Amino acid sequence: MKIGWKSVAWSAAALLLLLSIPTNLVVVTLFVLMVPMVVLCTLLKPIPYVLHLLGIGIAAYVLLGSYSLVPLTFGFFFLIPSSVMGYMYKKHASARTVVTVTIVILVAQFLAELAIFSIQYDFDLSTQLSGLFEEALKQMQTGTLLPSDWASTTAVSLGDAVLNMLPALLLLSSFAFAIVTHALSRRALGLMGIVAPAMSPLRNWMLPRSLIFYYLLALIVSYFIPADSNGFWSTVTANAVPILRFAFTVQAIAFFFYLADAKRWPRIAPVLIAIPLLLYPPFYLIGLLDAAFPLRKYFVK
Repeated sequence: MKIGWKSVAWSAAALLLLLSIPTNLVVVTLFVLMVPMVVLCTLLKPIPYVLHLLGIGIAAYVLLGSYSLVPLTFGFFFLIPSSVMGYMYKKHASARTVVTVTIVILVAQFLAELAIFSIQYDFDLSTQLSGLFEEALKQMQTGTLLPSDWASTTAVSLGDAVLNMLPALLLLSSFAFAIVTHALSRRALGLMGIVAPAMSPLRNWMLPRSLIFYYLLALIVSYFIPADSNGFWSTVTANAVPILRFAFTVQAIAFFFYLADAKRWPRIAPVLIAIPLLLYPPFYLIGLLDAAFPLRKYFVK
């Protein structure tokens, strides 16, 4: 198949993903929406790439009509990081650089979008979150002996907590988008004979020991901050602690991948072990110990 037909096929894939956004598949769609655009940007020169994007946008508008605003908004949002990722593939940048730059761009766009909504539409995220939580909690409160103001009070607390942790949520979401897109795009390009940079094998991932100090510092500071505080340090610790715990969870998964490779376990073994590591937060301690001590040498011996 010639590159022309490949580009048409990937344009069709991008269009199908846009058409699936108004459906129940939206969660899955958002994680793979960047892949066709990354592949197209890598395959095509700038002008043909822009023409393909215009064709995709026009087709989505014609097929969805008044429902096309949300899909096209999502498509435009992911267009910049997708184009940057494809451009960096062309320049043979390292996988680590590609993923890092993509994460930074996504976080910056998320923050910019929130700022625009807050200013242009007088959008108070804390109030909106509190309203959503209160509506859900009132349904749970029906028929119980809880105080009458329990739903509203709890909703405000939950809204403030989510708002304080918003940077961490945005960073982790951007990380997931970038990693999934890189993994799928690299495989797709590889099937077409285009070599894209690979990340270092997971078994070789190792966090710097300095992160242990930062984690302990953030943890200690969090114990001295009142639960109802909304100041600078409460926001810092509310985001630093979960981000670092997630980093140590990834370190724990890398540890078991290393162990599986050294002990020649079945390939599925570390994948199955990774599931409870992600679902049960205290397992991050394995990654913390792996970063602090030479556990891998001990287990290999």
